[in-house]
Amino acid sequence: MTDRPPSPPAPTTGLMTVDSSLESSIVATTSQLAESIEDSLGYRLNVPVFENLLLELDRHGYVDWVTVTRTGDYVWDLSESPNRIGEAIATAVVDRLESWLASDADGHE
Repeated sequence: MTDRPPSPPAPTTGLMTVDSSLESSIVATTSQLAESIEDSLGYRLNVPVFENLLLELDRHGYVDWVTVTRTGDYVWDLSESPNRIGEAIATAVVDRLESWLASDADGHE
C-alpha cells in the first residue's frame, strides 16, 4: 500500500484544477481543513498525521481525494462525507447493540 493515493484522473498544471462537476461540491485542502478544525476546537493538529488520517478515510470511501495543489496540498471533496461517516457509525452501533442483545439473551435462557 502506498502512502499517496493514485494520480488524479486529469493532469494538473500547477494550479489547483477542479473538475467542473465539483463546482457545487464541498472541496478543501488539507491545510484548510486543519485550520478550520483548529479554529473550531482551539486545538492545533499535527498536519502530517491529519493528512494520513484523511488518506485512510479516502481508502475506505469516507472522503474523496480530488487532486494535489501546486504546493503539494491534497484537495478533498467532502460533499458526501457526513452521510458516509454517519452511515458507518450507525451500522457499527446497530451491530454492537445486536451483539449485546444476543449475548444478553443467551445468558438468560
